[in-house]
Amino acid sequence: MKDVGEEKLLNEVINFYLGSSSFNGLPIYDIDDYDIEAMVELINEGMVEAISEKDVLNPHIKGFELGLSKKHQIENAKDVDLHTCFYPTDKALEKVKVDYQRPYTALMQNGKAQFDIIFFDVEILERYNNNPRFLIMDNGYRGCISVKDEFYEESGENEYIKDYGMAYIDGEKLNRAIGVFVIDLAKLSPRIQMLWKGFELEDQDSCKINDGFVKNLLEGRWVTQHWIFHALLDEMKVINEQCKKMELPELFAHVYGTGYNEMPEGYRSILLPTLKNYYDFVLVMEKLVVHNISIKTFQKDSLLIAKIERKDGDGKDKGSIVMLQEWLKRNVSSNFDIDEVIINPIKYIRKIRQVPAHELTNNKYDIDVYEKQKELMVNTYGAIRAIRILFMGHPLAKDVKIPEYLLQGKDIVFY
Repeated sequence: MKDVGEEKLLNEVINFYLGSSSFNGLPIYDIDDYDIEAMVELINEGMVEAISEKDVLNPHIKGFELGLSKKHQIENAKDVDLHTCFYPTDKALEKVKVDYQRPYTALMQNGKAQFDIIFFDVEILERYNNNPRFLIMDNGYRGCISVKDEFYEESGENEYIKDYGMAYIDGEKLNRAIGVFVIDLAKLSPRIQMLWKGFELEDQDSCKINDGFVKNLLEGRWVTQHWIFHALLDEMKVINEQCKKMELPELFAHVYGTGYNEMPEGYRSILLPTLKNYYDFVLVMEKLVVHNISIKTFQKDSLLIAKIERKDGDGKDKGSIVMLQEWLKRNVSSNFDIDEVIINPIKYIRKIRQVPAHELTNNKYDIDVYEKQKELMVNTYGAIRAIRILFMGHPLAKDVKIPEYLLQGKDIVFY
């Protein structure tokens, strides 16, 4: 039986935790008439956990189950000069009435660590990806979901996911899932929490979050890998700079930045693996790579570079891919097969694009879409990178600055 002092102190810890916006711990400096002995007894009884600045960078949140010994926690509680916060344990929260209409808030009300990750079917993101009221900021290994500013007032609900991570489901084939921190889910409205609950994967243990998500958000480290989607755009920018140095029109009519609002719409990892999503992505790639090639590059003479004719032997206009092929073979001496490395991958984009353009196709769910997109991106990136490498050999292009990661060609990944 707890004495009155212990009971009062425990209630203060519980009420602060449940009443705070982010389920924070009660700071030692906010406790009036702090009773050290009562707090020590609560720790011994397993009712309170004491986390200090010695244990974590920010003791105001309980991000993980730290497994601190009672002896260590008591030392925290006794040092009034230490920045310590107190949390109710699962045992202390057993009799708390939880809000089951908010399943993820209920987990926090039961003492769940904030940074525990819940895994979901990627289909949940289709709700946001196909709705123009929402903005998805995607960096490959992690992303963010929010309501666009112009729709914020009318949304009426808090539908903001600060961070989701790309995750993978165990198996022989690449299969994606989405991981979200419990604390982010707990801040959603009841209706939206129930919506997300419907997409929660049954076998949570079969899922693994991307390493970059862990390094960046949980360990506070920089992610040194580079998303292949960003790398391709950076290669295209370098190639255009090389063209300018070689006194040629730029090879690509348009280049894009790597910020979420600078990239072409639809240029991202496929979330739900359907044939429709795959063909939609191929269309984006056709516009980005094939249609984006400027034939003006091939129609101007420059140092060590001879132009080629626009017309073929029958007086018909040549296509951009044919002109690129002819121009490279006329002007570049290469130790690799230009057709195999550069031309064929670009032609393949056009070939795949012809399927939905000229045939009636049925949409279907196909997990192999993930691998198909990966193969398409890897081969296309290899083709564009090869062009940049060939241009590096021109004497006028030697001074073009190239990002080190592109030069090294390492840690360029498909998430």
